[in-house]
Amino acid sequence: MQDKNITSLLQLQEVVSEMKKRSRNTNGEIKQTELTLYQTAERYLKEHLGKDNVLKLKAWKTEVSDLSEKKRRLYEDLQTLRAEVQEAEAVRSAWNRRYSRSSAKKRRKANGGIWNCDCAGKMLQ
Repeated sequence: MQDKNITSLLQLQEVVSEMKKRSRNTNGEIKQTELTLYQTAERYLKEHLGKDNVLKLKAWKTEVSDLSEKKRRLYEDLQTLRAEVQEAEAVRSAWNRRYSRSSAKKRRKANGGIWNCDCAGKMLQ
């Protein structure tokens, strides 16, 4: 990922130098988007290079691998949570089917107005 940034920065530097030469010849007509991309990449690298202005590819590659591992772990956690949510939804829908208002009315009517479960009047939390 960082290698791509460096490569794109070098390409943008070449584009900017060509554009500067061309702009002198064409009364300052410069493609603003390419210039903006170059300046953005330059600012990014200045922020992340450090004091010695040397690219630390090994550190960047280590960071990328660490972040990739973290992403993988988080994705596994997400999959686990999705499975738990699906299970909870199944329980909730089963509970709703069992204790819905219409079936509660039927049970009350069948039992002479008396509730037939321990959960009468309680709300889910």
